[in-house]
Amino acid sequence: MLGKKGVGEMKLDRRTFVGGGAVLAGLASSARASTQKTGGGRAQAKALAAIEDYVEDHRAAWGIPGMTLCVVDREGLTGVVRSGFADVDRNIRVGPSHLFQVGSITKMMTGLAIWSLIDEEKLSPEARLVDLLPDLVIRNGDDITLQHLLNHTSGIPGSTPLILDGGLWTLFEPGSQWEYSNLGYRILGKIAAQADGRSYADCVEARVLHPIGMMESTGAMRSEDRHRYAQGYEPARMDRPVMHPGPMVEAPWVDYDGGAGCVASTGSDMASFLRFLMSLADGKGGPVLSDRAVAGLVTIAADAPGWGDGVKYGSGIAQVEIDGRHYFHHTGGMVSFSSSLHVDREAGVAAFASCNVHYALNYRPRDITVHACELLRAARDGSAAPSPKPAKPAVENAAQYAGRFTAQNGDFVEIVAKGGQLKLHNGSRETNMQQIGENYFACDDDAFRMSGLEVEIDNDIAVRIWAGDMEYVADPTSGYRPSPPAEIHALAGQYYSDDRWEIPIRIYARDGILKLKSVNFFDTMTPLDDGAWRMGDSEHRARFDGMIDGKPQRLQISGSQYERRFG
Repeated sequence: MLGKKGVGEMKLDRRTFVGGGAVLAGLASSARASTQKTGGGRAQAKALAAIEDYVEDHRAAWGIPGMTLCVVDREGLTGVVRSGFADVDRNIRVGPSHLFQVGSITKMMTGLAIWSLIDEEKLSPEARLVDLLPDLVIRNGDDITLQHLLNHTSGIPGSTPLILDGGLWTLFEPGSQWEYSNLGYRILGKIAAQADGRSYADCVEARVLHPIGMMESTGAMRSEDRHRYAQGYEPARMDRPVMHPGPMVEAPWVDYDGGAGCVASTGSDMASFLRFLMSLADGKGGPVLSDRAVAGLVTIAADAPGWGDGVKYGSGIAQVEIDGRHYFHHTGGMVSFSSSLHVDREAGVAAFASCNVHYALNYRPRDITVHACELLRAARDGSAAPSPKPAKPAVENAAQYAGRFTAQNGDFVEIVAKGGQLKLHNGSRETNMQQIGENYFACDDDAFRMSGLEVEIDNDIAVRIWAGDMEYVADPTSGYRPSPPAEIHALAGQYYSDDRWEIPIRIYARDGILKLKSVNFFDTMTPLDDGAWRMGDSEHRARFDGMIDGKPQRLQISGSQYERRFG
């Protein structure tokens, strides 16, 4: 952990900020966290100091420019922690009035706005989407209800554009499965606006934010308010798996008013929201809902296996269990901000955190908000403070990945496990590996920066690694996979979207399948009889078209379009 005493302030500019991990690690100590506190005693003050330390650990480990965090408890404590920079180039620290986009935590507020309209009998949970928005045509969507949208059980694809030439569709029969849908909550924002007779932003401000006392918060992201926001940042190289800490650049601004994630707030305002959520957990709707409506909002929830084992989701609230504790929870990932919120329902403690980094960093401050709740609970109970999870996660069962792997051309690499982390030996070079997905690793080695390394495990032993379409095996006598057919190989390439929400992707060909890889995820694509490709084990489909010289120039994934570039 970094010491309590900060290092002298550095003069930083954008050139140094994009310079790499060493500079980013220095950022954490050059703008040390500070806390404003009301209520609580010495135990709570000590807990807040430990939270500050943990925030600094995360900023150093991940290269995070700035973070705002707030905590509350039932006994009246409010603590707001601010750390790092709202603007690196201008050397401006995170301040009390800086807005941070809360991302998908907005879904909680959209759910509250909808239920306030239900409370006034302007909407009904059983109302059908086809009746609420008759101009919005969705194939096989006649049975979608308002509650299906609130619970992510509508079947509407998650990140598909709202308007498509061929129209929208459902992935499954409404109510039969669960799949997180940003588009579903964007539609809920349209429903709220129509039922309320004003824009979504005005609706959520008047019905949710302002009654709670969140007067500095905004119900939409507008360019006219941009000067109020902390500057967002993104990884400098979005065309490859991201190592952290690493080079960052300023993220682009996006105007947005969708109910899936457009609210921005300050740390103090989010403390008011946390306190309201604690009342909600107690069955009290306060200035937003009647207590009768709260019962429906909290209890009408669906099993959400896509979120985690035992999780239920309804009306924008994920109900999760962590170490036997029951939490209200949500995270948010935006083009320039990433956030997390936890409310321990029984203990009456809660925490929110947001940092000004793009979701592509594959970071949410979940561990921070969980640990903050743990520390506040220990402070109240007089028990020993728990140990936090490491800011730099260890690789689970790292030893299973170790070994020497040889390519068909005779080249070889070696993976070495060291203290829960992995190193790659390639010739005389030793470089870092970082896990960014199940059996998928980013790598510092020049040969594998673009592709990352995917490890195949059999009986807890690594038998093969892939660097894109390059195969390395642990036992060369076992043979190598056949080369992909020419028609499959022709689909491989780099595909880009100019939509600021999308990330460049690479398609690799292996035997009869394709692998889709991006900065922080990968997925297997398998061919279907109709010429489409299934994404993983989901109902999402991908299609290639626009052939030139035998290669497709366009890739469509559930309506989102990408263009082939660089070959």
